[in-house]
Amino acid sequence: MDSIRLKFKAPAVRSREGVLVYQIIHDRAVRSIATSHRIFEKEWDDREQTVIIPDMIHLRYERLNSIRSDIAWEMKCFDVLAQRFGEKSHTVDDIADAFLLATAGGKGVFEYLRDRILHLRHLGRYRCSETMESTLRSFMRFRGGLDITFRRLTKDVVEQYEAYLKSRGLTRNTSSFYMRNFRAAYNSAVDEDLTVDNHPFRNVYTGVDRTSKRAIAISDIRRLKALDLRRHPSLEFARDMLLFSFYTRGMSFVDMAYLRKKDMTNGYITYRRKKTGRRLTMESTGEVQAIVAKYGSRTQYLLPIITSEDGNERRQYKSQLMRVNRLLKKVGEMAGLTIPLSTYVMRHAWATIARDKGIELSVISAGLGHDNEATTRIYLDSIRAVKVDRAHRAILDDL
Repeated sequence: MDSIRLKFKAPAVRSREGVLVYQIIHDRAVRSIATSHRIFEKEWDDREQTVIIPDMIHLRYERLNSIRSDIAWEMKCFDVLAQRFGEKSHTVDDIADAFLLATAGGKGVFEYLRDRILHLRHLGRYRCSETMESTLRSFMRFRGGLDITFRRLTKDVVEQYEAYLKSRGLTRNTSSFYMRNFRAAYNSAVDEDLTVDNHPFRNVYTGVDRTSKRAIAISDIRRLKALDLRRHPSLEFARDMLLFSFYTRGMSFVDMAYLRKKDMTNGYITYRRKKTGRRLTMESTGEVQAIVAKYGSRTQYLLPIITSEDGNERRQYKSQLMRVNRLLKKVGEMAGLTIPLSTYVMRHAWATIARDKGIELSVISAGLGHDNEATTRIYLDSIRAVKVDRAHRAILDDL
């Protein structure tokens, strides 16, 4: 292989994203491979043939950083292929086909996982498709970009994969997360008669260890609320989204992102949780209305987390989630907190503070919209929204 270059293919419309393309040159023959990476022209350094990474507070920081990481890994795949071909007689098409097999969906486990990802997306199960894609990328890195058939996916290979995950510093729960996703896909392949079940996951950990949940106290929330962040609008936005979650009984960030203007009417917010589909109704308190009025939104959504209705809403939500969580670490330091802040903290904080105020467990469960335990579901039928709102007001009165 004489050379491999990364090129930027500009779009027909300058305001849109272009495509990154690998150009393979071998024996004077040229073959181009379009990648799935999309960037704007201003994000490309043609001289260095690399993606320009903006400041960490930039909305596209996570996206561009991820693309650069993927490119580095794909370049390593080319190195592996160069060593594999060596002095053997081969064409530029041989190299390109081998690269596509190693990275995008050739025959074997990679291809099947890729098909599972597409299937889940077609079903609208986007979160499941994303976790499966994360598992695919992890396993591809472990394999050095070289696919493997189900027949050769033995317990030894899976155990080596688990050891690889541990060597990268992953916790037992994170390693188990990948193993459970991988096992689910493997079981589906068995059900489809694509392979005989050789029980390759029998010696790896697929459970969930209990982790210590850490919540911040009401005094910590007061300190966060009192921070003067007017000179740091990005930090102020992250802090206010955190407070919005607390003011709405620990609403998750994904539900905040997809909350619509029509969901807040007549002094109440009504929405369905993305995770469970459960319908929740709560008072739209003065604190909530103040944040909504402060930021406004030009779309159908209540908060400016999703700012463009262009079909990439989920990508915008994920980008904002990573950005806000990154900024919240700085906000927590400024407030003198010892617990790293994240969008999830307020959900746990609301439940903990409510418990410490003597509010009964059934009311807390109703306030959080839990429905994953039979006991909780029994209680939910007898809890009225008014009672939950009364409990919520008691918490806000302490601020």
